[in-house]
Amino acid sequence: MAGDYKQDPDVQLMLKAGRGNLQSFEELVLKHQKAVLNAAYRYTGNPSVAEELSQEVFIRVYRAASSYRPEARFSTWLFTIVRNVCSNYRMREGKQDYQMDYDADLPSISQSQENPEQRAMRRELEHKIQEAILSLPETLRLPLILSQFQQMPYEEIARVLGLSVAAVKVRIHRARHALAERLLEPRKPARKTVTSG
Repeated sequence: MAGDYKQDPDVQLMLKAGRGNLQSFEELVLKHQKAVLNAAYRYTGNPSVAEELSQEVFIRVYRAASSYRPEARFSTWLFTIVRNVCSNYRMREGKQDYQMDYDADLPSISQSQENPEQRAMRRELEHKIQEAILSLPETLRLPLILSQFQQMPYEEIARVLGLSVAAVKVRIHRARHALAERLLEPRKPARKTVTSG
């Protein structure tokens, strides 16, 4: 089965990295760092924490290079590490809700050719989406991130999460439904002050 995955160019790069070729490792980092950073950001809602977690992911990739055996697509293996790093962080930090850093730019968005009003509207929408993602239960958040933001097929998500394809489909369906409900919730109006008269 392993031979099937050797055609994956990233697998080839990883095998070379395992033989000590640092340039191959650097190519993998350059190719995947944005996707890993975006996934970590979507999971935590905090750009600086996402940066730390993505660095930890690639440290693990580097340490595993010499013992790496291609038993899946490289991206499947990589995002299994992302899942583990994010889960470990969540356990270390406890179950408290993540706080979004509203002053930081979102790492995945290009801001070229936007006027200030468009930029403000985009940032507001992105923050609303991100808050909705962070409000999802753990079991729904990562399947949605991998599907919507990494465009992974169900089969690959199933391998990353150790679930059946049917279970992945159910979780993504529930996540999308929950996300839509949260995004369509009307904002709570400001309380009126009652004056006695």
